[in-house]
Amino acid sequence: MIDQADGRSRVLVIEDSKADQSVYRRTLHEFDLSFADSGESGLARIAAEPFDLVVLDYHLPRMNGDEVLAGIRAGASPELPVVIVTGGGSENVAVDLLRRGASDYVTKDELHTPRVASAARGALERHRLELARRRAEEELRRRKDELEAALRQLQEAQAQLVQSEKMASLGQLVAGVAHEINNPLSYVTNNVAVLDRDVRIVASLLAGYRAHLGDATPGSLREAGERVDIDYTLANLDRLLRSTRQGLQRVGEIVAGLRDFSRLDEGGRKQVDPNEAVRVTVEMIRYQVRQKDVTLLVETSPLAPAWCNPGQINQVLLNLLMNAIQAVDAGATIAVRTRSLPETGEFQIEVADDGPGIPEEIRGKIFDPFFTTKPQGVGTGLGLWISYNVVEEHEGRIGLATEPGRGTTFTVTLPVRTSRDPA
Repeated sequence: MIDQADGRSRVLVIEDSKADQSVYRRTLHEFDLSFADSGESGLARIAAEPFDLVVLDYHLPRMNGDEVLAGIRAGASPELPVVIVTGGGSENVAVDLLRRGASDYVTKDELHTPRVASAARGALERHRLELARRRAEEELRRRKDELEAALRQLQEAQAQLVQSEKMASLGQLVAGVAHEINNPLSYVTNNVAVLDRDVRIVASLLAGYRAHLGDATPGSLREAGERVDIDYTLANLDRLLRSTRQGLQRVGEIVAGLRDFSRLDEGGRKQVDPNEAVRVTVEMIRYQVRQKDVTLLVETSPLAPAWCNPGQINQVLLNLLMNAIQAVDAGATIAVRTRSLPETGEFQIEVADDGPGIPEEIRGKIFDPFFTTKPQGVGTGLGLWISYNVVEEHEGRIGLATEPGRGTTFTVTLPVRTSRDPA
């Protein structure tokens, strides 16, 4: 604090030597000085009165300087700046005290010099700047908390729109990607077909020429053939063209899977095979499965066509599978199973993993909006909330079975036909 009467900083000098106290009165005349002649009395005054700075003699009777410094740091004013005064040749002691929290040090030899006042001013200024920095950080934290609270309120206000907006954005993205891939895919596929036909013709002609010329083949042509290993090249043409066609077919399947997943032309409810939803969703996460090095088992049973919004069901399955992938370690197993419940007119889709399970204390929160145990920036806490609402909208239910260390199973139970669907 600063003394309100004259604006001077209050400094407590803990010094048992009367002669040295007189020196301090001269060298520290710009401050409002108080004195204590022992460590015990100094600590008592610090506990009873506010000071801006302590100048502490290291060599005191009964209680040395490091004990007094420890008492200050453990007392009511732990951040009070302290300048240590040591004897000549005690720099090692001073450096050790700096590590323990002293602000600066001077030696007894410097008491008659401006160094003492300079050290005091420097310690006060550093303390002032540190307090200003902390106040600024506290204000920033407060503003950050306010902004985060406002953001949460905004997110909660928009939560009802998240599902439809997300699916619309996904549909637009997939439409663009599928269109951009399909164009070059079409002409590359056509060109490969033409190339296949023409290369086979050229290979046949080349084989005919070689058979006709035999030993009469010019040496330069024989050398050129040896350089490119013409026999190996001709023998592998069929394999190369076949693998190229397979690769193009795979690209076509990926594009078809994207379109099936997003169901760009199926915004409403219609009859679909639930197993098809499983197939296209599993196709979407193949890369994540390989990257995480987990085993994915798909076990489907024959199911009756069900009325649903295909894009929304795909989204539910994607959320459950991605959560499972993120929850398990490499080498784990994730299983997707379907089963028919003809006695109730329902079917089930089950996503099970053998991961760590869900702790009991958070099981009641996992379907809450914005609740997530993932690091910031990894999860939004909306995946399970969206899944829960989609299943409810389809007049179904979603169940959870989990055991620590044994894994987690989500079971989605949906009716084949709801009250809104045509008879």
